[in-house]
Amino acid sequence: MTAEATGHEAAALLTMAKLRIYQAFGGDLDGWARRGQGAGMRDGDWQLIESLRQDLFLVACGRASPAFAIATERRLRDATDSEETREALRELARPDAV
Repeated sequence: MTAEATGHEAAALLTMAKLRIYQAFGGDLDGWARRGQGAGMRDGDWQLIESLRQDLFLVACGRASPAFAIATERRLRDATDSEETREALRELARPDAV
């Protein structure tokens, strides 16, 4: 069964370009959606950035178990295209960045 047949799109990797779009809108999904989206960014990318950012925040605050921290790092590695992108996401998740 293809992605089209199930209604699910294949997950694309998060890139610095996608993070720049996210940052340009200050994390405002509605603002991005009203502007017509585009530039290779999809709703799923936005949601993945938000999910990883929240999980990385918990880890950075010391409120996550070691197993959760390891799983979060694994998700981060699997969802991004480079170490630069991973570092940018970690920066977005820093407690003092919120």
